[in-house]
Amino acid sequence: MLHAEVTSPVEWMRACSTAFVPLRVRSMDAQFEASLEQVELAPGVTLTSVTSHASDVVRDHAVIAANPREDILLSLHRKGGGAVSQHGRTARMVPGAAVLYDASEPYTLSFPGQMSEIVLQLPRRAVSRVGHAFEDLTARPLQSGGPLRALAALAGSVRPEVRARERIEDEAVAQSLFALLLAALAVERASAPPIEGDLLAMALRLHVDEHASDPALTPQSLADAFHISLRYAQKLFSREDEAPATYIRLRRLEIAQRELRAGAAVATAAYRSGFTDVDTFSRAFKREFGAAPSRYR
Repeated sequence: MLHAEVTSPVEWMRACSTAFVPLRVRSMDAQFEASLEQVELAPGVTLTSVTSHASDVVRDHAVIAANPREDILLSLHRKGGGAVSQHGRTARMVPGAAVLYDASEPYTLSFPGQMSEIVLQLPRRAVSRVGHAFEDLTARPLQSGGPLRALAALAGSVRPEVRARERIEDEAVAQSLFALLLAALAVERASAPPIEGDLLAMALRLHVDEHASDPALTPQSLADAFHISLRYAQKLFSREDEAPATYIRLRRLEIAQRELRAGAAVATAAYRSGFTDVDTFSRAFKREFGAAPSRYR
């Protein structure tokens, strides 16, 4: 995991060049601040949460000649405004927008004020199979279809700051993001296949695994996060003879089980695992594990 908090454009240039690809940074903001949190999900595939004050990020011919790279980057913009310029085009960045840019060609990222975004970076060869020339893909806002919404929701569920990571889970997330990106790019050709049910079901489960301890997580909020109906979410889970509510409850009980093993009190374990009522937690725990949480502890 890579973490950086900086207070100058020079420091930001170094941090971004390390996290992404070598580049230059310009800023006229006297109180400049920026930060990033990056996790490598699989070899060559990273997901980075970025915040910064006003700046211009430039990768020009000179930088490319000195440091050639074959990476594709996808910016999922969350807050503030901005623009991506490449191949003679400029795409506006607004909250919810998604824009690709290619590290093998010059580009400029311009942010006139404070901003926040998530950046997915992966090898350029990973998306070559979609049949596009890259100059037709970059610096164009991607259409907000189902695949892109699912990709943004899954990317937003990853927490780079979590240090105790499961490699198998991270690689599964990387595979899902890659498949969803291919589907999103296919939308640009007006021939997108539907998201495979197994892939979307995996993304839903990964979202639950990441957010199970949040009491606000419900089957409906899960469906809303992926912009699908509750009925469709239930259908996806039914492939494994399960329901979204059941899966959420089981993940919470597993979290509570770990808390109890670590010595937490029953009420503490209940609240830390996402339950809002200790009695409800105790009944669910006894049904699942055959013993009351107080005896298990």
